[in-house]
Amino acid sequence: MKRFLGAACGAWMMFQPALAQNPIVSHCYTADPAPVAFEGEDSLYVYCDEDMNVAGVHDFYYMERWRVYSTVDMVNWTDHGVAMPRTAFSWAREGTCWASQCVKRGDTYYWYMCASKPGDWRHYIGVGKSSKPSGPFKDARKQPIVDTGGGGDIDPTVFVDDDGQAYLYWGNNKLCYAKLKANMILLNTAIGNKGVVEVPLTADAFGGVKVNDQVTGQDCYEEGPWLDKRGDHYYLMYAAGGVPEHISYSMSDSPTGPWTYKGQVMTQQNTGSFTNHSGMVHYKGHDYFFYHTGWARGGGGFNRSMAAEEMFFNADGTIRPVHATRQGVKPLCTMNPYERQQAETLNAAYGISVVGNETKGVYVTGIQAGDSMRVAHVDFGTTGASTLTLRVAAEKGGGLLVVRQDNARGKIIARIRIEATGGNEVWEERTFDLTNSPTGVHDVHFSFIGQAEETLFNWDWWQFEQQTTGIRDVNAAAASPSPDVFYTLQGVPTASPTRGVYIRGGKKVMVR
Repeated sequence: MKRFLGAACGAWMMFQPALAQNPIVSHCYTADPAPVAFEGEDSLYVYCDEDMNVAGVHDFYYMERWRVYSTVDMVNWTDHGVAMPRTAFSWAREGTCWASQCVKRGDTYYWYMCASKPGDWRHYIGVGKSSKPSGPFKDARKQPIVDTGGGGDIDPTVFVDDDGQAYLYWGNNKLCYAKLKANMILLNTAIGNKGVVEVPLTADAFGGVKVNDQVTGQDCYEEGPWLDKRGDHYYLMYAAGGVPEHISYSMSDSPTGPWTYKGQVMTQQNTGSFTNHSGMVHYKGHDYFFYHTGWARGGGGFNRSMAAEEMFFNADGTIRPVHATRQGVKPLCTMNPYERQQAETLNAAYGISVVGNETKGVYVTGIQAGDSMRVAHVDFGTTGASTLTLRVAAEKGGGLLVVRQDNARGKIIARIRIEATGGNEVWEERTFDLTNSPTGVHDVHFSFIGQAEETLFNWDWWQFEQQTTGIRDVNAAAASPSPDVFYTLQGVPTASPTRGVYIRGGKKVMVR
């Protein structure tokens, strides 16, 4: 199921009230964002783990899989499903899928992760690989590539320098790095202790030191390193200061240091999460800072959600402080509703789930009464839309989809009854006339009505049809030869009208 956001990107500017964009994913809990703009790819990808903590069941971090999201406009994000399950690694223990990062080398994508082993509290670093940025990924080595046994081997960050050398940094309450061999799955053992070099956590490098949980100095390295480069400057961002965490950074003229402490990127703020984990990326002429919060509905320190802000640099390369906001970033472009859009491309959603992977297919499920979804900055143009086509699957049918303009109280575009297709995996494409034809740029809000506790239907994709320049005045249909015939709003006769608005006898009628 390919994805075509069909966005009108480029020299486009919006002048309307700002919409809350953070968190960027609201239908499941996502933590430890790792953004990357691959060369040759139009989309920005973000790799993350999924918090699955359940009160009374899991009282700590519990993650069973890693997910991938992509965007072309920074406000609508496509969920690519479970791109790398914990079960892809035979050695990984249940519930221990922590922070990760992906990089491309040649035609292969390498996703560095960390997990514990059965019967072992410590984490180890492994790597998955795929031929596509959205996966699915498989274990590239069948065993960890970092196996020090010393504890704290978490939060890998990977970076390929201009000369082609790849570096791997990681560590909690310690900071280590290794040079990766060209195959990206083995360490260069010619340096350090079997390829592992531990970086001294000095005050000059990280603002202070922490001993027995006591910080001496203005700051200290904690965990979650992020290695990157801008111009001639190398940046090492990291969660700092102990718990609760803020984000600090150091700079160097070399990917291996020595590092010089530069200050805080994001101070400790009211984000609803006592941890933080950051990444930065340059995309379509902008620099973006990613972090996580507890802002999603039901969120908190163990149920976190990714967020993004635009970031800026000073002339000397230092980073201007970034503030956490609900507003988030501005859209880079509009969405084209007249091209097929995946139902799992979302600006916000509540209650629903996204399942599958890029091999089996990804779709929205778990749709129940009271759930809702939204896409942002959709450009219907000047002629507007006439119909909406959906690809759905429904075992029982009877669920009602209400499509509104702008928000949950906006003008109704369509009220669509989803009839049974023969099963929850029996897919059909169905086209419905609109109650009102939207024009211009709007958000589109989808809400669901039906029997409580029932899954109403599964949803693969949607696409509006643009209004034609044929019949512009519905009264023109009065010239039809038969007053008993139903006509669509485009003047096309139909013998079996489904639910929607039609023309009959020169007047609008609603078929229910």
